[in-house]
Amino acid sequence: MKSKDILLDTAEVLESTLDRIDRLTVLTEKEKERVKAKIKEAAENFRRLAEEVEKDNEELAEFFYKKAKEFKLMSTDKAIEKEGKKKYLKLADRILLYSRSAEYDFKPEMLAELKKVYRRYLFGMTAFFVLTGFYLNQFLAITALILAIPIILSMLSLQRRGYLGLLLAYSAIPIPVIVGMMALRYSIYNLITPEKIQEIASKFGKSPSFVQGYLIFLMLLAAVELYLIVSAIIGLYKHRHAFL
Repeated sequence: MKSKDILLDTAEVLESTLDRIDRLTVLTEKEKERVKAKIKEAAENFRRLAEEVEKDNEELAEFFYKKAKEFKLMSTDKAIEKEGKKKYLKLADRILLYSRSAEYDFKPEMLAELKKVYRRYLFGMTAFFVLTGFYLNQFLAITALILAIPIILSMLSLQRRGYLGLLLAYSAIPIPVIVGMMALRYSIYNLITPEKIQEIASKFGKSPSFVQGYLIFLMLLAAVELYLIVSAIIGLYKHRHAFL
């Protein structure tokens, strides 16, 4: 595969840049150490990936190589003064991010795992909206409507492996988890308390057997919602480097 050779070349270019970074005077010693650590890790990531490539993606490999060359050419006092220290440090950050996310483009099984996590998040949030409807709580229904836009945006961005989607997902997840726990506690407590079943049946004009069925459904739905969302939280964290 051509990708393997290009990725190895990318690693070599980055490794050859480390000496240049040592000679820089426009960066402080701490800044140089941080940049060197990032570039060293990026080189190691690209070198390891080259040995594990399963899918040939020459165009993307060439992109990484060009970025590595760009960083090497910019690793001089004159170039940094011209382009700006902020741009140089940002480029080092981007190269590290590229090296971490690259395996999802060259190893199909990693992308397949990420898609499974995305589906758990999608189904978990769908279960959350259904749950708020069946929980018969007006405040929670309004909260779900407010969360609808950021949740939908997070789904769209996650599908494109956008970092914004990851941030939106983590900001939206706590409330569905709380709602799931509330619904689970509510249904279990009422199921094991006969007088509560009778009270709910009288309030809504339904039979006790209907209320029991409703509570069992609510309990199962809440349990499924919690499982999907919590597993999605863990999965998104595990695959956090896939997002750019």
